[in-house]
Amino acid sequence: MNTKRTLAKTFMEKVAVDQEARQWEELMVRLLSKLELSAEEKDRAGDHYDTLSKQVARKLGVGETDVHIVVQGSMRTQTTVAPRGREKFDLDIVVKLDGERFIGIDPDEFFADFGDALRGLNDAAGEPKPKSRCWRLQYPNEPFYFDVTPALPGSFDITGTDLRVRDPDTGWSPSNPEDFANWFCDAAEQKFEFQMLLKRAFDARHQIDEVPSEPISVDDVLRRTVQLIKLHRDLMYFGASDEVKEGKPISVILVTLATWAYKDVYQMRHMYSNAIEVLLDVVERMPDYIGYDGQAYTVNNPTHTEENFAERWNEDDGLRAGAFFRWHAKLKSDLAALFADSYSRSNEARIREIFGQHGVDAWKASIAPAPTGLLNSLMKTVPGGERGEPVAPVPIGSKKTTLA
Repeated sequence: MNTKRTLAKTFMEKVAVDQEARQWEELMVRLLSKLELSAEEKDRAGDHYDTLSKQVARKLGVGETDVHIVVQGSMRTQTTVAPRGREKFDLDIVVKLDGERFIGIDPDEFFADFGDALRGLNDAAGEPKPKSRCWRLQYPNEPFYFDVTPALPGSFDITGTDLRVRDPDTGWSPSNPEDFANWFCDAAEQKFEFQMLLKRAFDARHQIDEVPSEPISVDDVLRRTVQLIKLHRDLMYFGASDEVKEGKPISVILVTLATWAYKDVYQMRHMYSNAIEVLLDVVERMPDYIGYDGQAYTVNNPTHTEENFAERWNEDDGLRAGAFFRWHAKLKSDLAALFADSYSRSNEARIREIFGQHGVDAWKASIAPAPTGLLNSLMKTVPGGERGEPVAPVPIGSKKTTLA
């Protein structure tokens, strides 16, 4: 009898864990979806791309077919996130150019000519500002700005992914943003068993239920994880001085580390029962993929190993490396504190640390009364079940385990 009660209690603890995780997942999906570009905003960005492409072709004296705009960064990987009213969306585009006028051109001359071609684009774009490899167009009346990187084919085939871009220190520098984006997207397509179980459950229900209902989201775990860590980083640095922001971890490093961690976690996919467990383990493992030989840090581009995304970490007396590890420690601490409580009893300040005020508002609106129906009845069959505290998800590799 005692064994049966123990098994029943263990089962209900697992049910409670999964229910808590689903509530957090739903909150994350609702919130992060609101922090993405809307369909209308994406359409407007597309119109700006088209205008930019035609003007660049005209001013540089090449055919429109010799100007190819490729969306990169968070737009390509579908991980855009920006707290409304605070920071703009950073939209990265690469403009691949071809034509005889570029044969043998000096990289600095190429970069300057491209910047001149962006001037006078239209009233909406604003004056282009030079960065190290790109030109920034602010679009003051839009919720986004463009970082526009001009590039030439690394070979003679403009349809290829091997490119060269101007670098102020090295002249021409190889680049392959499309390959990197494809590497990320391939990883994101890897689904866990719990996701497939949810999909099958929905498909089965859909076959016998003709009443219109909201679809159950089998969510994209890697993309939502990346969005969450980028949001946490942005909130942590909001309002900081320019000097402090100089050390802010750049998105390509966060994406690279999270993707490597996700690919490793996926090898043990049968051990995970919800997206929160995956999130916690991915965050825990991110620093494991930073190389350090006692003198220099490396976070290599997985599709072009000669490129070190952390190169600037080795040139600033530890500013960026220190900032990354402080941010990562805070992210871990915030997530651990957040998921230590039940969803309904969580601390408002903790939610704000990770999700911002938008998250607090969404959480308050979503809090429901105590469980009813089948779950409530099952909980009452377990000794102490109706009074027991929910068990929070924890990383699979943690010493603190949810179930024996």
